Amino acid sequence: MKHRLLILTVLSILILATAVNAQQPSDPSRVFGIVEGYYRPGEAAALGASWDRIIFNWNRFQPNSPEEFDASSVPESFLSDAAAANRQIVGLIKNTPFWASATGNPAGVPLGLELPFDDPGNLFGAFVRRLVEYYAPRGVHHWVIWNEPDIRPGEGGVEFEGELEDYARLLQTAYRAIKAVDPAAHVQLAGLTWWYDVNHYREPYLARLLQYLNRDPQARANNFYFDGISLHIYFTTASVGEILEANQRILRAFGLGAKDVWLSEFNASPRRDPAAAIGTPFQVSLEQQADFVVQAAAIALAEGVDRMAVYRLWDNDFVPGQTEPWGLLRADGSQRPAFFAYQQVIQRMNGAGQITHVQRGGAEMVMFQFADRTLYALWSSGVDAGEFVINAADVADAGVVDAARNPVSVPIVDGRAVIPAPGAEMIDMDFVVVAGAVRIIELPGAPRSVSYRNAAGTTVLY
Repeated sequence: MKHRLLILTVLSILILATAVNAQQPSDPSRVFGIVEGYYRPGEAAALGASWDRIIFNWNRFQPNSPEEFDASSVPESFLSDAAAANRQIVGLIKNTPFWASATGNPAGVPLGLELPFDDPGNLFGAFVRRLVEYYAPRGVHHWVIWNEPDIRPGEGGVEFEGELEDYARLLQTAYRAIKAVDPAAHVQLAGLTWWYDVNHYREPYLARLLQYLNRDPQARANNFYFDGISLHIYFTTASVGEILEANQRILRAFGLGAKDVWLSEFNASPRRDPAAAIGTPFQVSLEQQADFVVQAAAIALAEGVDRMAVYRLWDNDFVPGQTEPWGLLRADGSQRPAFFAYQQVIQRMNGAGQITHVQRGGAEMVMFQFADRTLYALWSSGVDAGEFVINAADVADAGVVDAARNPVSVPIVDGRAVIPAPGAEMIDMDFVVVAGAVRIIELPGAPRSVSYRNAAGTTVLY
């Protein structure tokens, strides 16, 4: 119920919005990534991903003592395959060895964080320094410090047992150790989930972390110990813009609005895939997964994210009926529709000069303006169907496609393309999870007038 009420609040906020215009990403050549593309480098290259997130497990590099350093835990082929495809590596550092924490758990707080980052007794600092010394010459200059510390014991899968203050010390240690070796390296905060704080009535983790760091007299001189934030957003179309905007507001409140914002994990697991079905909540279809990938990516681009990555490329170690089917590729390597959806995003939405997100009358449009053409991504926000109308008198074929780039027949009538917008499919939740089916049209020249006619016959102009 708490989740449902917040979703409805988010929807009400979004309906009031008229338009959002994107700022340019910090590195336009590295916007679109994939999580764990290294397992299937050929498909990662075909997808068009420009970066890949690899986990650097501390407990595999140093399983038994600080004297060890087993680089075979990240095979050299992962790096060479990525380099051959001009795919940048982003390293996620996590998982404490048993000997380096009081609890002996991978989620345990490393011993010695209260010490200076370069003190040998600061075990995490010593490891991070050694890690960067090894991998910076091999081209790895982007690091994410741990994963989802906002999930607390008893709430779900715990990745970090420590309190917020412990994570702050972990971050301070990592940032200083990394920059001491590789001053130009980029350091991202751990991926944050948002909903665990909301559902347990806590102030957002990012806000609490920045409040804590702001009391550190050396924080501003050290860039608050991070270069960007990482967000994980899943399943619900309506939440994407709201979560991104909320975190951007938090950054601006501390004068940190120039920090990178990464949608470092997003997806909607297709739990109704007949080849990989699993009976857990959020019974998303294959088509809805593809729609969510396009919707989330388009909204994120309009919100000005610097990077994004789908979690994940392939269903490795898949156990039917037990394992979540997250992959753009199934365990057998076959492509789900979402593979083609993300490929379309990368091929057709990259490099727009201006991106505008409009939400009005029960539908949404994200418009991508290029020098010689304009691309429109269109969908119904709720369960009611409607239709978009665009002036297309100068084209013989509207060329409308769905999220997975399958053609959708839309005739030109009286110089207009009338594009059906199917309503969202309700699944096993009492709120709209994935919005209605995506329709994409690209037309030459500058933006054109667009209108939307809803099921009641009311027409609104975009």
